[in-house]
Amino acid sequence: MLKDVPTAKESGLPNYVVTSWNGVGAPAGVPAEIINALSLEIRRALASPDVRERMLRLGLEARGSTPEEMRNRMATDAAKWREVIEKAGIPRH
Repeated sequence: MLKDVPTAKESGLPNYVVTSWNGVGAPAGVPAEIINALSLEIRRALASPDVRERMLRLGLEARGSTPEEMRNRMATDAAKWREVIEKAGIPRH
C-alpha cells in the first residue's frame, strides 16, 4: 500500500518478519460443537467476495483458520515474542 516505502528486506533486515492478525475467541468450556460451528461460519463469511473486497480495501488479507490452527499460531507467536523480549532485556511488570 505504501509503494514509496522500502520493505524491511530492502532496508537491510532480510529476516525481519512481523505480521499482525485478529482472531475470535470464546470462553473456556464452550462445547467443541459450538466452537466448530462458529469457526465454519466465520470462514464462510471471510470467503465471501464482498467481505474479501472490503477487507482488501482496508489493507487486510482475510483468512480463516480452524480452532487448532489458531491455537498453534498463538503458541508459535507467544514463543517468538518471548524470545524477542528476553533477548532485548525488556522487564516484566
